[in-house]
Amino acid sequence: MHKFTYPVVFIFNEETKQHNGYIPDLAICALGQNSEDVYAEMEIILRNFVYLSEKYSVEIPSPSTLDETVAKWPGYKVSLISAEIK
Repeated sequence: MHKFTYPVVFIFNEETKQHNGYIPDLAICALGQNSEDVYAEMEIILRNFVYLSEKYSVEIPSPSTLDETVAKWPGYKVSLISAEIK
C-alpha cells in the first residue's frame, strides 16, 4: 500500500454559505455543507486522483509541509488528509 498525505485548506464562503476544501499542491477541491462533509469528499477525491495518476503514469506532485501551507494561507484552517492506495 502507498499512503499519500497532503495539506488541505478549509474555506468558508460567506456569500454562498458553503464549505470548501482545497489541496493547493494538486489543485483539487470539494464542496460541502460542513467541514466534515468536505473532509470526507476530499478523501475520496484524493484517493481517486492518486489512483488515476498511478494508473496512467502521471507524476504526482510532492506535498508541501503543513507549515508551508499554513504560511501561504494565513487565517484559514489547514489540516492534513491522507489516502491509501493498494
